[in-house]
Amino acid sequence: MKKTLKIILSLACVIALVASLGAGAFAYTDAEIEKIAMDAQRALDIQAVENIMNRHVMYHCYGEHREEMEELWVQEPENQATASFGQNQGFMVGYGSIWDGYVEGHDTSWLSSAKRYCQNNGIDVSGWTDDQILEVYGGVGQLLLHVTTTAIIEIAADGKTAKGYWYSPGMIAESGQSGNTIWEAYGVDFVKEGDEWKMWHLHMFTDFMGSFYITLGGSGEPNTSVAPTAAEPAGSGEAAAPANDGAQGNMTDVDEFLRHDYLSSPQYSEFSKHRLRSEMEVVPIPVPYETWDFSVPNFGPTQAEWEALGVDLNAWYAAHQ
Repeated sequence: MKKTLKIILSLACVIALVASLGAGAFAYTDAEIEKIAMDAQRALDIQAVENIMNRHVMYHCYGEHREEMEELWVQEPENQATASFGQNQGFMVGYGSIWDGYVEGHDTSWLSSAKRYCQNNGIDVSGWTDDQILEVYGGVGQLLLHVTTTAIIEIAADGKTAKGYWYSPGMIAESGQSGNTIWEAYGVDFVKEGDEWKMWHLHMFTDFMGSFYITLGGSGEPNTSVAPTAAEPAGSGEAAAPANDGAQGNMTDVDEFLRHDYLSSPQYSEFSKHRLRSEMEVVPIPVPYETWDFSVPNFGPTQAEWEALGVDLNAWYAAHQ
């Protein structure tokens, strides 16, 4: 029904355009009118893909990973079997594996953070269940902000898949812990299920990550005891301020801050029994393409890696003919 409505709306736009051009418009051939309709559909598809990525950003910011997986990610079996979530450390592959790491693993992390927040602020939750603590204090005192910029979106000529690439300067912070700035790129493959675009492969290519120069206090007040002073700037060699306790390396030194590569982070390392190393030197910025091909570099595992896991790619092709 939705698809039919879209076609009707697209044709209505074409008819309105032709009418507005007057008698001269009838010089257009059927092929030219068809191309106008295809261009209009392509524009709608690009906007839909951009909206999905923006919704991902906000769901992640609010910690609503469960809602994101159910609404934005693939739901058809052959797409779920070939879904992936990658970072520098490797991939979580298969929808179930992503759910374990991105939903269940996130809830575990937020519960720990919520309990730490309550402890830091003298809030007694000793008689509460974990679900009650998460309901009230989950995400309190945390910042997960991965904004996206510089969108490059390519819709396949057959209209069945799409590839998107964004750069993301972001920040993550937690009350009582060190705050961090993180600069990375997002590469995402999308596939159309019915009339709706869905996230299929998501890959976060992290360039560097490092702590702020202050530690966020449990009360919300910054602890300036670890901040560089005007008289003794960090990295000057003149009694530079000590690194934050939670920093990964001495992030008060600018050179060290820029060198940090994030490759050794344990995040997501235990969430999937099927993890694959990613080749971080290959970032396939999207270019125009005709149709999906697993043998062409994309934002998920390679064709050989999928086959090594026993995934039947022919079943995917058959379902998307």
